[in-house]
Amino acid sequence: MKKITSFSINSSNLLGSGEARGYTIEGDPKAAFSMIIINQSGEFYNFPENTTVSVEEGIFTPSGSFSSTPTRLSTKKINNSGVYNGVINFPAISNDEKYTVVLQAETYLKTEFDESLSLNAVYHAAEISQFLDTTVDFAVASTGTTYATNIASTDHNGDATAEAATRYTVTGPSTSVTNQKFTQPISLSWNVALSSSNFVIARQPVINDFYFQTKKDTFSAGSGKILELKDISGLTVGMAVSGTGIAANSTITEVNLGYKNENKSVATKSVYTIPRDIDTASKSITDSKGGTITLSENTTSQAVDRTITFKGFGSSGSSAFNNTVFTIKNFNLTIAPVVTTTDALVSGSATIPITSTDGIKAVDTVIMSGIGVVGTPHVDAVSAGVNVTSSTAQTIENGQTVTFTGSSRSATITADIEVEKYGKDNLVLILELDNILTVE
Repeated sequence: MKKITSFSINSSNLLGSGEARGYTIEGDPKAAFSMIIINQSGEFYNFPENTTVSVEEGIFTPSGSFSSTPTRLSTKKINNSGVYNGVINFPAISNDEKYTVVLQAETYLKTEFDESLSLNAVYHAAEISQFLDTTVDFAVASTGTTYATNIASTDHNGDATAEAATRYTVTGPSTSVTNQKFTQPISLSWNVALSSSNFVIARQPVINDFYFQTKKDTFSAGSGKILELKDISGLTVGMAVSGTGIAANSTITEVNLGYKNENKSVATKSVYTIPRDIDTASKSITDSKGGTITLSENTTSQAVDRTITFKGFGSSGSSAFNNTVFTIKNFNLTIAPVVTTTDALVSGSATIPITSTDGIKAVDTVIMSGIGVVGTPHVDAVSAGVNVTSSTAQTIENGQTVTFTGSSRSATITADIEVEKYGKDNLVLILELDNILTVE
């Protein structure tokens, strides 16, 4: 009997866009074999090399694909070199996938596997997983109630959009496939506007003004600072916590895998026991993802299966959560000057009649300028839709353009972002406007 002695293939995770993977089979010359590849839906690989190409008849080699049609590799033989090389063309996917490669020794052609591979004619040669590319969305929003319902936004094309739709999206290989560092640049520009009130810059934005959210369910009932959850994966110290029974401004101060074992714990040290779970996908027993977090503030009564929201911040938070890494340069916030005109002659008066007072705030940081304006007067008072009171008397012609800086109804946020790693799954990073803009 001729023997097949080895099978090798790169069984690392595949890119979602599809990949060609070479394989090598070694053994005695003329050892014969065939192969089947099945995905997790029970579909079969079509083995394009089985196709007899005929240009005259318009028959060409198809692309690699999977279907319900049972297909196997036509019987192949190892040549006199003792090596057979082949290629599997894994297609692009729309959902995460897993493949099983099964090699069969053709016993009718007097071939068997070496005992180190298999004791029968079938050898489960490899299992290979494939993961969709993941996306990172950058969005802008206000979580406060002050002006969230009044805000309007424009996207980078200048088209009016709803707040939630103002996103920049990049896509790349999941870190389940590769930990390679990428440099995917994005130049973003968000314009936000108010229909009433005024914007004032609170401060310039920083990377930790971007946040993401995740939700977890409680494992047990209770109160105090201890919270037991069914899954603590991705949770880290410093994340903000909110939900029914959670005190305002609560954050995570400690994370422990497993649940406190009262029988083994003492006053000075808590002992946590990690339960075991059955992984139905791999049909194996694994450690539970459940665990215990400690909060900065006491909770009121918690119930089982209550959903709690967690918020992480910046690249350090997203990296710990799902391996997403990004950097920001040239992160700036500006507010547009308010440009209007006088609608009457001003002669040695601090009362300045103007056609519109929208966006002008009475504060010593809002400065008026224009032809005829003397010095750098600030705004002491605003009579809505009528006039402003300058800090010093002015003489200005009727119809003269005047400009006010320091408050506005229009703001622009710009930044240059580089995504260096795409996480294990999709992530939305939201710029919190309430941190950088106040509305008065």
